Amino acid sequence: MRTTIRRAGVACGTLVASAALAVSTATGGWASSSALVVGGLSTPSLHDLIMAQLLGDELHGQERVSVNWPAEAGPYTGRGDLTLGQSINVGITNLNTEIDAALDRLAAPGEQVTVVGLSAGSLVVNEVLRLMAADPEAPGADEIRFILVADSSRQELIKDANYNPRYDYTYQPAPETAYAISVVTGEYDGMADFPDRWWNFTAVLNAIAGGIFVHVPMMFTDLDTVPEENITVTTNSLGGVTTHYLVPTAKLPLVQLLPFLASREAELKAKIDKAYIRNDVQTTALRTLAAPEAVEEVEEAQESEEASVPVAEGSTETAVSEPVEATVEAVSVKEEAAVEVDEVDDSDAADSDAAEAEAAEAADAEAAEADAAEADAAEADAAEAAEAAEAAEAEATDAKDDTDVKRSGSSDDSDSDDSDSDDSGSTDSDSTE
Repeated sequence: MRTTIRRAGVACGTLVASAALAVSTATGGWASSSALVVGGLSTPSLHDLIMAQLLGDELHGQERVSVNWPAEAGPYTGRGDLTLGQSINVGITNLNTEIDAALDRLAAPGEQVTVVGLSAGSLVVNEVLRLMAADPEAPGADEIRFILVADSSRQELIKDANYNPRYDYTYQPAPETAYAISVVTGEYDGMADFPDRWWNFTAVLNAIAGGIFVHVPMMFTDLDTVPEENITVTTNSLGGVTTHYLVPTAKLPLVQLLPFLASREAELKAKIDKAYIRNDVQTTALRTLAAPEAVEEVEEAQESEEASVPVAEGSTETAVSEPVEATVEAVSVKEEAAVEVDEVDDSDAADSDAAEAEAAEAADAEAAEADAAEADAAEADAAEAAEAAEAAEAEATDAKDDTDVKRSGSSDDSDSDDSDSDDSGSTDSDSTE
């Protein structure tokens, strides 16, 4: 009896061990493709439930790993915090370690490592890309790809390296690599879609509001829902393909912040869109289909046109070089918004106010003219009514006069007849006598 029980126990143990080995093997094969995610400021690590929802199903079926880093930008994120530059340096080391481990797990053909940078985390990824571009032993383009979400450094206005002492970080154009890169930007997100023409004060205010209402929600947008005309594909000299997704914003962030402006949303949108170069001559679709030579010619023409605008030296870089990364704390958002507003030229703001005042005066003048026209029309109607009343009264008076005349005539005839009768009687009497 004991022997039978012992044999049954051994069999059950063997079965459990086999099942565990099978599950372990299957899990290892499933986890060969990895997604490494670097969060934004104040987000040193991310829970898997959050990572699973990023960009729709983009990371589905992959082993998702949160890359830890300080995610600080002192003193803005807190007193005693590391500067943004110091945080990025730590993030570079940690991300390189995770990339090496993930590459070692690749086993079957077609498996790949996906590196995702969110907001300030994109700056960490960009620095790693810069190191890979200079490393002859860097992994091949078929082994790793990159996704940058709300990357503040990939904007039109950032054309040269510019050190920002407040953040202890040097903003510079994105590196040219042979890797496939997807860049996801929310329309009007002040952190990553700041107006190219930053002197458009209305567009700046809208972008600041976009840092609140667009910056984080767009990270969970399904890329399959982005309109084709909002997708731009470019290939660099190394063969690296960059696909840029501009996630549309249905409602202006400025209107979301100030709902009483809803009736003027179309007017505001037209003005705000003029602050972005992408809305100029060529459309996104044309940029996608155009030959590289044609694109370069258009860009050169735009650069020469922009050069004619009197802009103070360094002001452009200052306006855009802020990472202005969204944080969970409202205080940080307000501080970033204040930085952006302070960088708007006072004279341009005064010009904007003067233009709005002129527009208001013109609207008041038009309203006054309309009121005057209505008053004139009402006065004309009243005059016509008065004339009609006078005419009717005159007709009534004439009719009354005619009646009185007729009555007077009849009375005179009667008196004449009576007088004749009296005369006749007198004559008869006289003759009788």
